[in-house]
Amino acid sequence: MMATPSSCNLLRYGPSVFVFFFILLLVVNISRSAEAESNEGVGNDNDIEFDNDPCLLYLAQSTIPNAGLGVFAGTSFKKDELIGRVGDAAFPTVDQDWHNSPSEHTSFAKHEGDYHWPLTNYDWMPSDIGMMNEAEDVSATVTGFGAAPNCHFRLLNVNEHKASYDSAGIDRYRSPGAGASTPWFNRSSTAAIDIDAGSELFVDYGPNWFLSRDGIFQLVPLTNDYERAQEFLKEYGRLLVGSDNPNDLVDDKMSLDDDAQRDLWNVIKTFPYPTRARQALPDDHRDAIRAIHGDIQTIEKENSIRSVSYLKEYGKCMDNIVPGLSDIPHAGRGAFATRFIPKGGLVAPAPVVHIADKSVANMYNETIGRSFTVVRDEAAGVITKQIITNYMFGHKNSTLLLFPYSSNVAYINHHSTKYNAGLRWAKDFSFYHHEEWLNKSVEFLEEHWTSGLMLEFIALRDILVGEEVLINYGDEWQMAWDEHVKHWQPTNPESDHNNLTLWTKYSESNNGRRGYVRAEELDNDEIIKTMNERLADPYPHGIMLMCTINVNHDTAYLSAPKTIPFFRRSIGEVDLREDSDDKHIHNCNVTERYEADEDYEESEDEEENHNLGRYMYTVLIEVKKPFTDDYFITEVHEIRNVPRSSISFVNIPYTSDIFLKNSFRHEMMLPDDIFPKAWMNLMP
Repeated sequence: MMATPSSCNLLRYGPSVFVFFFILLLVVNISRSAEAESNEGVGNDNDIEFDNDPCLLYLAQSTIPNAGLGVFAGTSFKKDELIGRVGDAAFPTVDQDWHNSPSEHTSFAKHEGDYHWPLTNYDWMPSDIGMMNEAEDVSATVTGFGAAPNCHFRLLNVNEHKASYDSAGIDRYRSPGAGASTPWFNRSSTAAIDIDAGSELFVDYGPNWFLSRDGIFQLVPLTNDYERAQEFLKEYGRLLVGSDNPNDLVDDKMSLDDDAQRDLWNVIKTFPYPTRARQALPDDHRDAIRAIHGDIQTIEKENSIRSVSYLKEYGKCMDNIVPGLSDIPHAGRGAFATRFIPKGGLVAPAPVVHIADKSVANMYNETIGRSFTVVRDEAAGVITKQIITNYMFGHKNSTLLLFPYSSNVAYINHHSTKYNAGLRWAKDFSFYHHEEWLNKSVEFLEEHWTSGLMLEFIALRDILVGEEVLINYGDEWQMAWDEHVKHWQPTNPESDHNNLTLWTKYSESNNGRRGYVRAEELDNDEIIKTMNERLADPYPHGIMLMCTINVNHDTAYLSAPKTIPFFRRSIGEVDLREDSDDKHIHNCNVTERYEADEDYEESEDEEENHNLGRYMYTVLIEVKKPFTDDYFITEVHEIRNVPRSSISFVNIPYTSDIFLKNSFRHEMMLPDDIFPKAWMNLMP
């Protein structure tokens, strides 16, 4: 046994030391049990009310030990109430592994790229945001509530929702700003329960987020770990008083005095083999006793609340700005002050994620490689950059990029002469902001995959309520924008189908209505057109029909069929169950439409719009199923009596504004007095 100070101190307690050894046995048992289980399962833009209400959201030190930043409620929120004033901006990063993989081995490199991109730790599944059809492979980055709050599985109090797609009035065909800003905005967050003022706000990362990052973060308890920890506390209490009655847990009945309990609990918490279950135990020995009387969740909830006075003194207000439509031409949205901000006052805190090499945001065209796979055309050079580049800070003499992820800072626009705000490095928040990193090399930063730096947007003069906040992106950015505007040419809506965006196919004819139409605009169409009807009146070119139907069957192929197998049946219960996943969503075409039977039970959507349930459909689905490693069998399925609720309109990948050819891409530039010389790795 190691002679730690705590274990040596326990020797002075004589016979009671047997308790210590018994507790250690329990700790080892809980460690082994946890390890075994772990191995098994391993807004409306300009409808904004500006006021001088108290700050709604604060950034401050998390109540979770060693977790860094946390987001706190500056006021109370009722269940289902919007948290904050508006939702957050979202950014799709597409096919990034493909664009960063060796040009001759691209097809084998999905999700295996070896490059520095710490935003991986902040990304969401695209289906969580609603952008799964942007491209073949999408990662979704969200500022504000999508990046700043922590996760605590026993204290989850925030529900997050999908973002909306809206180009903020930027004309896809007539504005040089088209494609230069993310159209994904208002990813809102609401209270999952009634939330008290001062509470830390927790979102659900999902268990897999932690299970896949054990080497980066400490073992974070999952839901079942708290159950195991609670059982451990019962055994602990039984050993202290010799009974199962928690009312006996009083000083004069315990076998150890307070000092002995403290030392013993310290040994339990610092046992050299950590587990998630042991991490779920309270940090303080007195809290452990209280948790035996009640439960761990109650103790942790109490400990997760800071006073509002503490937040005012030691936190940073996150809701001094909100998005609205900017008066700056081609800018789309801007950031507007929600309250008076005096000169020198904080506009917004801006913790940043660092990217060591800006080239990881480069994007390439396709070509056919020597192995006849589609690879990136490195010889043709970079054709554009990821849209998130436009929201990062950089410097002409460095490869480093910085992405600020606080709420609404992404909407702060540029003006070269009328800017009213600037940037500086944080001088406090030493628990998070590593000031020494400003003197480290880019190579040093590349070794770190968690954020640890914070900028601040500061008012350079008094900023009035409702005034747009502007900064200076730098001379290099201004020159790049001027050059872009000089050479940019408007396009015609009639040509939208004709290869207007990157990585889309050339079409000889205009398929459907003029211009770009989003699938969301057709969601409430009562009638789905048949294939024959679409010949005369096609759907917009950027939209396809998808059917949620299970096309699995019991047929086994002993050899590859010589003709295309054809299956005909009516839809069944297995096709309509709510737990259907992406595997059962297929491209489809409607061949027939007919009146629904009188006994048909409408879905919730069809009940809200009764006309959606008037018709049933016959659809054709073509699927490819793997037969061998390099051969697929094509099947055709004809499904009858398909309800409208099983048919949806979906946006075709690579057709949204972010893929427009010749759209502007350039990082914002930090001035020399802000950007550290130690990071200038491109200096001659």
